[in-house]
Amino acid sequence: AAYMNTEYGHLFLAIALTSVIGFTFWFVLIFPNTRFAKTLTSQTSVGDLGIDHSELLDQQGEAFTDLRPSGKANINDQRFDVVTEGVFLEKGDPIRVIAIEGQRVVVRKA
Repeated sequence: AAYMNTEYGHLFLAIALTSVIGFTFWFVLIFPNTRFAKTLTSQTSVGDLGIDHSELLDQQGEAFTDLRPSGKANINDQRFDVVTEGVFLEKGDPIRVIAIEGQRVVVRKA
């Protein structure tokens, strides 16, 4: 076909490269400051979202659900998501908090 030649191929390649470079520049430098981009991204850090569970260390409680090996437990009249060291515990078993690993509360049978 007459419309397919090297000159049009080079023109298309130049337009495509210019478009990609322009879009990349816009996406990296300008887009993050737009109102739309700010609605897509969270303004809080991960550290702000969690609760400090360090006060639970060495506290005792009771398994609210079967811990196989994770589940829920009541500690100090509050319910927490907990995990054992791999051991399965039954609902109602007494537990003790042995470690806090970030947001993980690790328990063992008391």
